Amino acid sequence: MTLLEQVMIVLVFPNKFLQWILACIKTVNYTVLTNGTPCEPFNVAKGLRQSDPISPFLFAISMEYLSRCLLELKHVKEFKFHPRCAKLNITRLSFSNDLLLFSRGDSTSIPALHKCFLTFTEASGLQPNLTKSSFYFGGVSQSHKDLILLQLGYGQGDLPFKYLGIPLSTKKLSIIQWQPLINKITNRIDSWTAKKLSYAGRIQLVQSVIFGIQAYWAQLFPIHVHVLKVIDAYYRSYIWFGTNTITKRALVAWDKCCLPKSMGGMNLINLQLWNRAVLAKTCRDLDHKQDKLWIKCIHAYYIKGGQIHDMVIHKQAS
Repeated sequence: MTLLEQVMIVLVFPNKFLQWILACIKTVNYTVLTNGTPCEPFNVAKGLRQSDPISPFLFAISMEYLSRCLLELKHVKEFKFHPRCAKLNITRLSFSNDLLLFSRGDSTSIPALHKCFLTFTEASGLQPNLTKSSFYFGGVSQSHKDLILLQLGYGQGDLPFKYLGIPLSTKKLSIIQWQPLINKITNRIDSWTAKKLSYAGRIQLVQSVIFGIQAYWAQLFPIHVHVLKVIDAYYRSYIWFGTNTITKRALVAWDKCCLPKSMGGMNLINLQLWNRAVLAKTCRDLDHKQDKLWIKCIHAYYIKGGQIHDMVIHKQAS
């Protein structure tokens, strides 16, 4: 019996639905073309076809086993939660196959966490990629670091590191750390410069594609003013001249380009105003929504029963 099947039984999935899922997994077959001639179909040992839309959901069900194993750590005496995770009993954050595990950095908590993780790998057959897995320490002595790394065999990473496409750091991002965002935009423009597009075509690409690249970052960080100016400069250069080389020449003032078409503009979005607007929405979510984990964490460790409005006023007054 596979791990997926066991988890679905424990979670009390309907038997008929369970049989449908197992049929999808166990009846997959492939045919190989040799010199244009197909061979006889053969069944695969396990798994779905590549890019099957149901795969992420089945993976999430399988990861429920790991989640429940980690929840049991609160009953293990040797394990201590990370200081910023104890109030909410947080031991992991996961998205698809990207997994973050948290614990106190001592010689008993980390082995207990790792033992729980090994239990999951033995049951599922999934193995961690040691070349892409690292330890990140904070407030741990060098002797403890060396001991932990020697015992478990992982490498040590440095902050900031990328998770879900953005850098994670305990400090405000420097201008250099914004360079990956700028590189993404310039690389996308490079792929378009060879195409002969009209002004309208270039404007549409900027509105629909390039804007979406920075929108994800803008919802999470207050983007540095210098970075916003660089991005705007690449926008202007591509729209007016179809290149990714920054030039100060422009046919129309950029502020006017960001106006609605009814006011004579091009309906482009002002990145600085957009950044402020989405961050204001984040502040509103902090004040009105309490059902998300990151909001619970901020309320538990920073707001502590107070009001966001009072915190902003206090910061401005200080």
